[in-house]
Order: sequence, then structure tokens, then C-alpha cells
Amino acid sequence: MNHPPDAAAANTALDDIARLIEAGNWQEARTRCEELVASSPGDADALAWLGQIAVGQFRWEDAIVIFDQVMRLRVDPWTLGNLGVCQWKVGNLEEAEYCLRGAVEIKPDFTRAHVSLALVLHARGQFDAALAQLAIAHDLDPADHQIPMRRGCALAALGRLEEAQKMFAHAVELAGRFSYSRLVAFDRATFDAATGPEEVVPPPKLAAQAGAPGGFRYVTLISCNPPYVRKYGFPFIRSFAAQGRGDSLLHLHIYDPDNTILGEVQEVISRSGLASYTLTTEASPFPAHETKQRKAYYACGRLVHLPAWLDQYACPVLSLDVDFIVEDTLAGLVEAAAGHDVGLNARDPVDSPWLDVIANIIVANPTPASRRYFAAVKNYALRYLRQEREAWLVDQSALYCVLKMLGRYAAPPAVAWLPAASQACLWHIGHAYDHLLDDPRYRKYAHAG
Repeated sequence: MNHPPDAAAANTALDDIARLIEAGNWQEARTRCEELVASSPGDADALAWLGQIAVGQFRWEDAIVIFDQVMRLRVDPWTLGNLGVCQWKVGNLEEAEYCLRGAVEIKPDFTRAHVSLALVLHARGQFDAALAQLAIAHDLDPADHQIPMRRGCALAALGRLEEAQKMFAHAVELAGRFSYSRLVAFDRATFDAATGPEEVVPPPKLAAQAGAPGGFRYVTLISCNPPYVRKYGFPFIRSFAAQGRGDSLLHLHIYDPDNTILGEVQEVISRSGLASYTLTTEASPFPAHETKQRKAYYACGRLVHLPAWLDQYACPVLSLDVDFIVEDTLAGLVEAAAGHDVGLNARDPVDSPWLDVIANIIVANPTPASRRYFAAVKNYALRYLRQEREAWLVDQSALYCVLKMLGRYAAPPAVAWLPAASQACLWHIGHAYDHLLDDPRYRKYAHAG
């Protein structure tokens, strides 16, 4: 939620900063804005832009501090709205609601603040109250595609899946471009397609392996392309080896390998002392010029091959995002899913069908119900990967929608929702949070030595 378009028009320095932001040059914009704030600490507009830059860099806590400073200089609905969104992002839902209610009290026709307030109410489990805010927002701007999209989220959370799908379809019509609503379906035809014959895909190539083929309790699976192997995979391998108890095989799957990555990986593995591992590779099924499609496949490929890997290993498979640092044994995650078909990571607080089942931690147990679930997830993901060339979060949408459809039309797998305590063994850097690469937890494993 920005200031009105003319808020900084008279200020050449802020105009330059705005142009840097528009060009995506966040670091230069931050440097220039910090210099401006240092020279004019009472300039509320400069501080507000500095807060916007922090938001653009996902530095939510920093943004909260900055917007609080703005509020000491002036109280306006845009700053209140921005502050509310940042509080929501860090999970301070009561504070977020307070700020956003203040924003709409000052400016009742502030559509975006009503939508953001609905987000916060949704996060607090107040879905009917969220729908009421969205009704107000619709009266103000019926052409805003975010409004039916958020209505669909609330209706899905209430179990009103048919109504939700209609709202998502309406949001797609209004958006006129890719939106996450396009990844969501709960209807019978989609269910039949997902649970029909499992699509046959080329199997990954075995590049290297070491250690006994059995004798481990579970497999730890990570997958990514070479740039992410170098950025996150090497630290993961080193931290995994440092915390390992010899009870898990590490399976690293690499998409579109270059000429040197396999040798680099084996060198890191050798130096780390890791005894049991498997390396597999595959060429992305999407052409190089479809960069977004390929990136989405890099996130989904593990789900595409997971049914086959369950068959191969016949033991629990713990699938993790590569941008984790392992800080303790991972066995607790597998144990948290014992007695269930799958272990999934629920977003807290809830948000939307494409976010509410976080794909960064998945436990797939070797049961028939688990395999059926992941075969349907595979079919669903492949369908939307091909259909939506601009898509992202296909993996999470597939996990959520297939689970909902199985509950609606068949029998869902028994799900263990992994408790936060079981996840304490991991520290998640996050692909978007490059500022965390200075954290000692990452630096400890970033380089050999």
C-alpha cells in the first residue's frame, strides 16, 4: 500500500529512488534512501519509502521499525496499512488488525486496506468476518481481482469448495494474467484426471551412489538445479553430514546438470565424510527459454518422481527444500509422521490454497494410501505445469487441492501435521532472503575449511 501517486512528486531525490525501485535495483535504492533519511531524519516521505524498500526486500521487522518512525511524524492510512501488513507477515495478528482497522477508519474507501484486513481476519480463523470485509471492498472496487480471489480462499477454508472454485474462476477472469487462482480446482473432472492412470515420465538418471543399498531408516531427499546446489546444496550437505547419525541416506536430485556440478558435489560429499548417498539427474521437460516454467518444475520435480522413489526405497522419504541448514538429527520429523500415511507442514497462520500446505517439508511413508496421494499430486502438478507457463507454487497447490478432493470424493490419506517442535532441527534460509546469507548459521557451512 503506497502513498498517493503524487506524494513525492516534488522531491527529485525520492523520484530517483522510486525509479530505482521500479527498475528492481533495491540495494541502490536502499543506499540512496538511507542517505536521504540520515540527512533529513524528519522527512516522513523519505522514511516511508525506506519502509517500502524494506518490504520489497522481505525485511519485515526492519519495515515495522521504519513505519513506526513514520507514525511518530504523521498518522496516515497508507502507513497504517503498510504497518498492518508487515505485522501480519511476522505473525503479530492482533497488532495487524489494529493497524488496518485504523486505516479504514481514517479512510473508509481504502479498498486495499479492507482486503488486507480480510487477510488478517482469515489468518485469525474469522472467515465470515473476512468475507464481510471483502463485501465492503467489492462495493468499492468490483473490478479488483484480489477480492474474489480472497473470497475463494475464505470459502475454501469454510469447506464450501464449489463456491470457492467459482470465485477463483471469477478472479481469473478479472485478472487477465496469471494469478494463483488458476492453480486451484476441486471439481469432479479435475479429481478424475488427477486420480486416473499415473502419468509415465522418463526416470531420473543415476549419476553416482555410495553406501549399502539398505540399512537406513529413511531417505532424505533434496532437489535443485546447479546454481542452487552451489548456493544452498553444499551448505545443506555439510550440515547434514555434521548432524548425521548414519540412519539416513541422502538423495540429491539435480535438474539440468552442467559439465562440472557432479564432480563438485562429490568433492563436497567426500570432504564432509558422508558415507551413504545417491545422486540422480534429469533434463527439464521444458525448454530453456521458458524460464518460469523450468523454475516451477525445479520445485515440483521431486513430487513427480516421489511415487517411483517410494517404490524404490520402501521406507519413509523425507523431502526437504534445499535451502535448509540441518542443526540436529532429522529423525524426529520422520517419527512425527509415524502411524500416518504422510507428514505435511501446515502454514500457521492459514492463508490460501497455494500456501497452506508448505512444500518445504514432506514425509512420505511407504503405504498404499501415501502412494495414491502422491501419484495424484504428480498428475495434478504436471497438468498445471504444462497449462500455466507463468506459474509458481504448483507443488503447494497440488498438495492442498488433491488432499481436499480426496476428502470430498474418496478417502484421503492419514495426515500427520508436523508440529513446530519437530522442525527445530532445521533452520530455513528461504530463497528470497539473501540478507540471511550473512547469518553465522549459513556461513558455518557455506565454504569448506
